[in-house]
Amino acid sequence: MPKNLAVLSYPNSNNLGDFIQSIAAQKWAGEATPSALNRDQLKDYEGPAVNLIMNGWFMEPPYQWPPSEMITPFFISFHLNPTAKKGMLNPQGVSYFKKHQPIGCRDLHTAQLLSSYGIKTFYSGCLTLTLNRDDFLKKNPTRTGIYVISPMERLNPENDPTPKGRLQKALQQLKKGRKQKRYERATKRLELFLEKQQSPVYFRSQLRDPKTLSEQGRIAAAEKQLKDIANAALVITSRIHTALPAVAFGTPVLFLSDGLEHPNQKSRFEGMETLFPILTSEELHLWEGKFPEPSKNHLLLVERMEKERAAFFNGLK
Repeated sequence: MPKNLAVLSYPNSNNLGDFIQSIAAQKWAGEATPSALNRDQLKDYEGPAVNLIMNGWFMEPPYQWPPSEMITPFFISFHLNPTAKKGMLNPQGVSYFKKHQPIGCRDLHTAQLLSSYGIKTFYSGCLTLTLNRDDFLKKNPTRTGIYVISPMERLNPENDPTPKGRLQKALQQLKKGRKQKRYERATKRLELFLEKQQSPVYFRSQLRDPKTLSEQGRIAAAEKQLKDIANAALVITSRIHTALPAVAFGTPVLFLSDGLEHPNQKSRFEGMETLFPILTSEELHLWEGKFPEPSKNHLLLVERMEKERAAFFNGLK
């Protein structure tokens, strides 16, 4: 393993999915104990030279791109969101990607976008697909219960960010009623589906408020969520980093796409339809009385990621 290995951290995030990605990167590092770099401050990094596993969603502040010259990036399971395209794919950003290509992309959208700029890419899938169920459970575990984790949260208008401008606030208010009705109908369909199940049902949220829970507390909550997923007989979610660990653990999963129609959201799971069923709440009735068969399509992605890791680490020795 190379020295000075680092993984991304998310000290201000309210999404346990970010911490789950960091946990996956740390475990992927093997026996090494990596340092942690704040994803949103990579340009400002002035510490010792590090080799950074560059996985995850990029990026809220695109002005923080490209990273410091003290960082050697290993691009794997990388997602460039459409919201950051302009800020990250300027001439300087494109040059940086080409310097460190090929870029292992978490989704087909990112791979196709970067390729359109002449950047070499490959579809890696997500690093969370390399997680091992045995790391989160005691020996001889028996699966039990349906875990419903953050379904359709983005459809709930109560979770919408507060607009800054007066016009934006007025437009949001006009849309709120219609969105609320969609959310209520979708939630009712899910409730009816769950009422027909024989297994116990457990509800969880993937969101934690950084104002009330420390970073270490959110990391612990992410580890607890992984244990729940590993233990589950079925997971129902609208969160990628609940669904993908479920695939890694061989846990059946149904992914609800209600509220994820916008390109900024939809781009994030392009290519994942081979890993789990992606459906709307209107299609839940098709799964009454049965659970989906866990996919093994991720194993080829995991194999490719392992080869890329070996090549990167060996090149640093």
